[in-house]
Amino acid sequence: MLNPENQGKKILAIDDSVLNLKLLKGILENEGFEVLTSTNSLDTIPMAIQHTPDLILLDVMMPGIDGLGVLKLLKQNALTSTISVLMVTARTKGEDVRVALEAGAFDYVKKPLDEVEIIARVRSALRYKDYHDRLLAMAMQDSLTGLYNHALLIELLDKEIYNAGRKGLPVAFAMMDIDHFKRVNDQYGHLAGDYVLKEIARILTVSLRKGDPIGRYGGEEFGFILTGIALEQAIALCERVRQSIAEFSFSYEGHDIPVTVSFGLAQLLPEKSERPNDVIRRADDALYRAKEGGRNRLVLAQD
Repeated sequence: MLNPENQGKKILAIDDSVLNLKLLKGILENEGFEVLTSTNSLDTIPMAIQHTPDLILLDVMMPGIDGLGVLKLLKQNALTSTISVLMVTARTKGEDVRVALEAGAFDYVKKPLDEVEIIARVRSALRYKDYHDRLLAMAMQDSLTGLYNHALLIELLDKEIYNAGRKGLPVAFAMMDIDHFKRVNDQYGHLAGDYVLKEIARILTVSLRKGDPIGRYGGEEFGFILTGIALEQAIALCERVRQSIAEFSFSYEGHDIPVTVSFGLAQLLPEKSERPNDVIRRADDALYRAKEGGRNRLVLAQD
């Protein structure tokens, strides 16, 4: 019987036995999973990278590279290392199980295959994945706004700089600060300040392009990364955000709260081999000049 909770979840099954794959596919599809299969162990890494399955069922005894060898390769690859793996094996002695678990397997399924056991162990592995994903999301997100946190924003900037360098794409980093935010907290209270921060996070999310990394840099400061667009387009995006915030009616418990923001915008200088801290420092310097120049404005960073 199809389980609606399993809709959209993908499982990759690798086994040199066509009969075993047919049995696994039937059991799992009957539960509502999308199932991808291959009889060649060499397909495991490419298929895992292409399809990003939620779980891999991997036969231990296979020609060529056996299941334990493939498992080690999966755990060594940054793109596949976090995918949970269930080993499918007739070798269930303590030493065999220990080797598989120490190599990084989440659990194992015994042969001959039993439908009840397969479903139970798959569900267990996926429950763990869901729990792990929630913990990971909590570690990545700012708890108030739901945006990326400071540490992850810098990590993403580093990755964007690296990828853009390989592809020859421009990268810009915008630092944004709420003008006179202390006044908001002092005059209307910290709950009103939290409301303003959350609304600004929402405005940023709907105003920028889907996929543009946005983070709360700290306090009332936000940052976002713009990749693959010319400087003029980056300026236009920042101006659109600035105007949207200035024109938005921030209202909390009957109080209208005037809010504006200032921007510092820095474009990566690849000829200087800049790293994230270099770009952030220039954006922060530009933000300081925007504040000094009267606030509610954008200032471009100096080279």
